[in-house]
Amino acid sequence: MSAHNMEEMTPAELTAVIRRRPVFILTTGILEWHGDHLPLGLDALKMRGIAERLAERTEAILLPQNWFGVVGYDEMTGTITFSKDLVKRIASEFFENLEKMGARLIVFLTGHYGPYQVETITEAAQEYMARSSIRIIAQPEYEGVDWSQCEASPDHADKYETSLAMALFPHLVRMEHFRQEIEIPYEYAYRDNPWGFRSPQGTWRYSCDLREEASAELGEQIIGLIVDHLSMRIDDELARCR
Repeated sequence: MSAHNMEEMTPAELTAVIRRRPVFILTTGILEWHGDHLPLGLDALKMRGIAERLAERTEAILLPQNWFGVVGYDEMTGTITFSKDLVKRIASEFFENLEKMGARLIVFLTGHYGPYQVETITEAAQEYMARSSIRIIAQPEYEGVDWSQCEASPDHADKYETSLAMALFPHLVRMEHFRQEIEIPYEYAYRDNPWGFRSPQGTWRYSCDLREEASAELGEQIIGLIVDHLSMRIDDELARCR
């Protein structure tokens, strides 16, 4: 058993950890097209892998992985998204449940990007904190990290995400299917959303030949930068809780 995985803990173990370190990590991502070489679940899978490292570093309690988020590349193969109101309501009820257990700090991380997803989870956290004393860090995993010394920065299915996948779940990476330019699989009818966002059509062009530029070593560097930054944020927020 990994003591930081909530689904594997007994009630007594959970209670003991909360008394010592009242920090919970909640993660989400969506099923979404990520090119021909990466799995549809990349957003959530990478977030779980990073969060496991973060939980080990900070002794936080890690909740099971979630798969909810707002608009993305909805017209592309395999993408599933939900309404903003529903995502905010789910997040709020998670916060309420964790607060009743004794949480002082919740780290809510999304592996699904875009301004609309960030807006949604940020609003959910701010609205909850306005009526509670609990602290919530709500952000995509990359936010606040200094990428100036790294050979990659956050992207969609390009060098950054491909390297993360190579480091965290190499068995799901299919580089034999990679092509630097591909036709975007615009398969489904436009689904209305409050932002009017539509998936791109035509040709998808990657920044480089990922067979040569992406690597597990780069992925490990990215993970280290993220975990270092979030660990410091957790310590800072816990100090504010006292």
